[in-house]
Amino acid sequence: MQVVHGAAQGPHLLLDPAFPYGEDLLQFIWEARLFNARGLCTVDGRPVEVLHPGMVQHDAGPDLRGARLRIDGQEWAGTVEVHVRSSDWARHGHQHDPAYESVVLHVVYEHDAEARTVGGRALPTVELRSRLGTAALDRSARLLQGRGALPCAAHLPPAEPERMGTWLESVLVERLVRRTAAAEQLFVQLQRDAAALAWHLLCRAFGQRANAEPFAMLAHALPWSVLRRVRDDVFRVEALLFGQAGMLQVDFVDEHPRRLQAEHRALARLYDLRPAPVAAWTFGRLRPAAFPTVRLAQLAALVARAAGELTELAAVADPDTLRRMLQAEPGPYWTTHYRFDAATAPKAKPLGPATVDQLLINAVVPLLFVLGRARGNQELRDRAIDLLERLPPEHNALLDQWAARGVVADSAARGQALLELHARYCVPRRCLSCGFGRHLIATRP
Repeated sequence: MQVVHGAAQGPHLLLDPAFPYGEDLLQFIWEARLFNARGLCTVDGRPVEVLHPGMVQHDAGPDLRGARLRIDGQEWAGTVEVHVRSSDWARHGHQHDPAYESVVLHVVYEHDAEARTVGGRALPTVELRSRLGTAALDRSARLLQGRGALPCAAHLPPAEPERMGTWLESVLVERLVRRTAAAEQLFVQLQRDAAALAWHLLCRAFGQRANAEPFAMLAHALPWSVLRRVRDDVFRVEALLFGQAGMLQVDFVDEHPRRLQAEHRALARLYDLRPAPVAAWTFGRLRPAAFPTVRLAQLAALVARAAGELTELAAVADPDTLRRMLQAEPGPYWTTHYRFDAATAPKAKPLGPATVDQLLINAVVPLLFVLGRARGNQELRDRAIDLLERLPPEHNALLDQWAARGVVADSAARGQALLELHARYCVPRRCLSCGFGRHLIATRP
């Protein structure tokens, strides 16, 4: 029979008191065979042999696909649907949905009603109520109800470090796919111009968390097709960046911003440019070295320093070479300024090592991954992951929590995976979708 994808299980707001854990746990119990299969039979007495239970999936349609079963001596292949009560089949409207015609077995905690497909076929039903032990149920409840940021904290290493590592590799790819989805759409909008995509990614990365959106707006307000024409002149690059950022629309005292202002007016007329809104920029609660004015000056120096197209960032595999390519220091004016018209003690303002590594993580890695997927080039995708594995992890409180439990982020790759694991699995308590959580529920005492 044709396999049809099954429905995603979200948080269970109203749980059946007969089985107060949710259908997703019952699906997992069936998939992992955490039930007593001795003498397994349907509710009407036909013997059932589970050749393959199927695999839980999260699209529309039945819960498990790829199942192979022998029922009363007849072998069947298709999908399996799981419910707490068999009457849930009709309550969910499956008897009217052709997608459920592929179901070969109805697995329930408690049988209380016959289930039929759209074609009127009565479904073989297996009841698990008397076949479940309490161990897996108790372990699941402890994880799902656990307090703190890491629900499985008590079970982390030294338990199964290799299994944890394998799962984190999978989670890292999930993170890259999720975080580059918008960049892939942007790449199409940019007519698949790799240099333009690199410009947009670099801009957003320069904004870091506080000013990512204003920098993204700037990338749209100042197309790479315009900026590339003046990129060998740092003064004109700076004029375009500050002007299109909306930061040159006031009266200045210092000569440098007044010259930038005049240059921007001329370039804006020449290329028909309209500035982004200045109100979008955030200065509050930032260190002066991270002010958007300093970041813009650093970005201008980087663009002017680049010998060719920004796509050269995707052609280099060595992290140290990439770091040198991204090193930049603004001109003399910025040695004594963090903002226009506000002189300070002299201090050089090059991009720091940690900031350069963040640019690699948030701009170069996504660039490689998007180009690799768009071109069907596995080498580029592998290089994105390899680059993360060769970069140091960032420092934040969440990674410190993981480290305190024995899961140390020894690279940017591991750090990114742990951040994704926490955000997408731990916080929403998706323990049954987590490879490590599933292992704990299935095997740990």
